[in-house]
Amino acid sequence: MEPIRETKTTMIAAQLEQMILDNTFENGCFLPSQQELAQQFNTSSRPVREALKLLEAKGLVTISQGRRAEVVNTSLNQYIESISTTIMNSAICPTKLMQNLMQVRIAVATSAARDFSRLEGRKRYLSQLWRATAQMEAALKALSQKDATAVAQFNQAESTFHRTLVQANGNQILISIYESLSPILDRTMNAIKFTASQLEKRSKDYAYLCEALQNGQTDLAVALVLVTLTSLDHTVMDTYPDDRPAVASYA
Repeated sequence: MEPIRETKTTMIAAQLEQMILDNTFENGCFLPSQQELAQQFNTSSRPVREALKLLEAKGLVTISQGRRAEVVNTSLNQYIESISTTIMNSAICPTKLMQNLMQVRIAVATSAARDFSRLEGRKRYLSQLWRATAQMEAALKALSQKDATAVAQFNQAESTFHRTLVQANGNQILISIYESLSPILDRTMNAIKFTASQLEKRSKDYAYLCEALQNGQTDLAVALVLVTLTSLDHTVMDTYPDDRPAVASYA
């Protein structure tokens, strides 16, 4: 297994997020200053600033000029429900819609990975995750043989992987929300022309995630989810330059 290429930014964001969701930093309190965080994580101020921006994008902190970041939400359920209510009930531009959908998936999948080792029936979920990973690998082989259906097969297996991980979360509210939003994500993924190397890297990352979950390496599993889905988020958002308002359709 290759070592995970976890950046300082994602590592800092993951640890701070864990502390917020665990109520180490409670709702309404202020995080340490950027200088203090840089010293704590033995890094420069830039990765700290970027990590705080990731937390702000997830709705966990607010950042004001000249002030330390303030914790505004310590409940994953409230966070997901707040975003989902906004999506379902408002006219929203395509870019913002997709950004919110990706953030929902990152938050729910991260929570599932964090709690996986305590999950009843985790062997069954892990078996399903490994099966989806094997299907992605098989699709990559078909892709190299110019099989026209290979990309669709990969996308279907990847969608199954994420749906299984979300279902493993066990929270019926979050599962219902994700099931309502996932068709939009699926259509988006089918419309993007990923390169063979991008698909291969994601397939390997999912295999590494399965290994981490199987071995009970929770911190590694969470980091893999954050790195893989945040990178995918950036790739997807690059395809959404249109900011004209549009009403989301869930048909």
